[in-house]
Amino acid sequence: MAKAFAKAAPERMVWASDWPYPTEKLDSKPDDAILFDLLAECVPDEATRSRILVQNPEALYGFPKSA
Repeated sequence: MAKAFAKAAPERMVWASDWPYPTEKLDSKPDDAILFDLLAECVPDEATRSRILVQNPEALYGFPKSA
């Protein structure tokens, strides 16, 4: 599903987590590295990943533009 969303409307996506996962038990917290690798698998294009990770959150939250 993530691949389809990224392909259809990458300008509408952001990546987030619930780190430090306060509602999860200590022995069942997700591995952020695995989740980030999954993002790279679902969105193999570096420019699109940058859009999802950097430009879209800048626009959504009004952050200053990155250099």
